[in-house]
Amino acid sequence: MPIVGYATRFAVEYDLDQEHGGEWMLGRFCYWCNGRRLGDFELGTSLRDVLFQLDEIAKFKGNRANQRFGAMPSPAAFQLLDDALFQATDFVEAHLAEDEQWARHKIIPSVDVFDRLKGFLIEDDHMARFIFAEAPYTNVAERLLKPGELDAVLDDVRLKLNGIHEQEAGRQ
Repeated sequence: MPIVGYATRFAVEYDLDQEHGGEWMLGRFCYWCNGRRLGDFELGTSLRDVLFQLDEIAKFKGNRANQRFGAMPSPAAFQLLDDALFQATDFVEAHLAEDEQWARHKIIPSVDVFDRLKGFLIEDDHMARFIFAEAPYTNVAERLLKPGELDAVLDDVRLKLNGIHEQEAGRQ
């Protein structure tokens, strides 16, 4: 089971099932942060779907700075982003989230293994803050990272998953 990155900081673990269904790339996937596994690795998922989600997340690489969240305590930043992106919010908050493109801070792929996890990346030239919580989202954790560190791990995983996908597509 490959682990890309450092589990004590930020890493991704994935494993392709022996019977992986060709292009579906059935397997297991999770994040690691602060030495603990994030996501339901044993549940399994389509690594192809994960790849497509990671491709969307990568579109915002280097564009996750926001002064509003920069000095905000992690629980407050998490709550504001979660409310605006996942909950029913008032018009002003929804309008602000749209104007400032808060969705670019979402860093967790929308796949079943992460149904109980939400996380956001707030990053500028000096530091990156990975802010996350598992359901019921009351214990918000934060990991300070180097700028670009999280995206570099995701890029490496995307490259590897894309290689598997291209190989499987060529077999069809």
